[in-house]
Amino acid sequence: MDDALCFFAGMGLGAGLMYVFDPQMGRRRRALARDKAVRLAHEAQDTAQVVRRDMANRARGLASGDLSVLVGGKQALKHPFRGGWSPSARALMVAGGAGLFLFGLTRDAPTSCFLGAAGLALAAEGATNAGVGDFAGAARGVADKTRWAGSVSDAAHSVASRLGVGEQREPGANAGRRQEPAQVAGAGI
Repeated sequence: MDDALCFFAGMGLGAGLMYVFDPQMGRRRRALARDKAVRLAHEAQDTAQVVRRDMANRARGLASGDLSVLVGGKQALKHPFRGGWSPSARALMVAGGAGLFLFGLTRDAPTSCFLGAAGLALAAEGATNAGVGDFAGAARGVADKTRWAGSVSDAAHSVASRLGVGEQREPGANAGRRQEPAQVAGAGI
């Protein structure tokens, strides 16, 4: 088993090196990777400054006696599944979710699955700051785009059939089902 794993790891490493050091496109790929790494580093610095500033402001609020600053304000307590968490609460959710996931890796089967899923969900909530309603809206948006793509496909097939190009079918017909083309008069095949 170790020989096969080493073989495939070597193949992957070789393919990656060929991709990066390609004589024609390698320089461009390396420049793009460097630019993306620099951009991610700047975004990480900006995020760290925002979280630091938010935590300092919350510490001042807590020192003044307002306990609601610990969880993101009074609105976050009333509606915890709506998203809209503060930057420091989001950072704590990501850290707690990652810790819960890693802790789940040390446990046995049923417990590890539960802890891992809960940790990933918590980290995803902190990273995206999306509420439960946002996920329902995203699913609705995907369904609407699918219907829109189907109507565009029907219109394209209708235009193509009028021009005599491509496969002949009725608008709204099942795209996966192939219809027999009409026989041309005089073609005795």
